Amino acid sequence: MKNILINSIILMLFSVNLIAQTKEEKKQKKEDQKNVAFADTKSLIDSGTYIFNASFVNGGMSLATNTNRFIVKEGEVDIDLPFFGSARGDGGYNSNPRITYKGVPDKYDVEHIDKKRRSIIKIGIRSSNERHDITLTVGSSGQTTVKVISSSRSSINYSGYLKPLKE
Repeated sequence: MKNILINSIILMLFSVNLIAQTKEEKKQKKEDQKNVAFADTKSLIDSGTYIFNASFVNGGMSLATNTNRFIVKEGEVDIDLPFFGSARGDGGYNSNPRITYKGVPDKYDVEHIDKKRRSIIKIGIRSSNERHDITLTVGSSGQTTVKVISSSRSSINYSGYLKPLKE
């Protein structure tokens, strides 16, 4: 009886060793998943048609109850984001309290950094009295931070996710 118990324990330990993944295999599997996610994100960005869903502004203020829109489609951008900050110069009370733009941007550049699994999109837009330089930093699985630097307002940061645009 004692011999059967010892043999059973040895057999169980041996089978667990065969089934369990090594640390290197687990690490490789995670790396492969991250690479696949980054490849999907790159193809989404390269398609030129996507939407950024902003969830938070300036590191913590939720945008759950504020409407926002940041769509890139066929070379045009459609932006309507809330602005929380101070205006400079001739902004005054009559200026638009939101960041809005619809049309072809002055600048649209994409850079993929494969080593860091990150993409950087730079967009430059000019409205009638204001210029915005917008930088989207997109992580491997679509998590995105957007920094807007304006000629007439303080800079502002948004965070959220980049997703495919559904018609």
